[in-house]
Amino acid sequence: MNIYPLQRSKSALLTTVILLLAMQGFAQQKPTRIRVSAGVLVGFLDKSSVPVYPKEAREKAVFGDVIFKVLVDETGKIVLSEPVEGDPLLIAASIDALRQFRYRPYQLMGSPISVESQVGFHFSKKGKVETLSNVPFRPEFRAGIVNADGTYVLWPRKIAGDEPTLPPKLAGKSGSLYLTVTVGADGSVTDVHVAGGDQSFVEPVLAAVKQYKYEPQLVAGRAAPATIEMSFHFGDSR
Repeated sequence: MNIYPLQRSKSALLTTVILLLAMQGFAQQKPTRIRVSAGVLVGFLDKSSVPVYPKEAREKAVFGDVIFKVLVDETGKIVLSEPVEGDPLLIAASIDALRQFRYRPYQLMGSPISVESQVGFHFSKKGKVETLSNVPFRPEFRAGIVNADGTYVLWPRKIAGDEPTLPPKLAGKSGSLYLTVTVGADGSVTDVHVAGGDQSFVEPVLAAVKQYKYEPQLVAGRAAPATIEMSFHFGDSR
């Protein structure tokens, strides 16, 4: 499986932020499916097929990305694919490839659940086709869940704020810090709690996190507070 990276790490000093969202009312009704990013979905990929570059497309110098909105059922099979971007010639070839895709079932609260996401392919000028490891963000496709009553809950998305700047005394030091962060309905950080980790990172990390700004959680289209579990990991990425 070839993965075409859209972004690469710029530093050997690794700072990773993982967002696990605990929405208000999440446990009140079991969701029917979850919406995840293409980057998350590709991590569950068990079997795939790269599209064959159509001869007509090569002759006409047609190239670029093809993006699909997909629905993966509880068994890991794509049961619906809807093209949202790409040349018709490339889309047709990509649909054939998607029929070969299989994923490991996505588990939510211990049970398999259907997943809504995006899948993309990159057709290069040189005639090479690769699977996208991620898909450019679209505001209309924020990650979240669909509740049993059909209500969309779209999770917060960070839109502003710099990563923590470590003081010289922490330069090169490895460690982790775990936070529970409350994001208000206006998208600002209203509370930060240190859940664990290396206390020496607390001051610089909290200083940065308190300045973060988010697109707030949306519940049925209305802004609502959300709780985020966030982890930072520092040190050499190798």
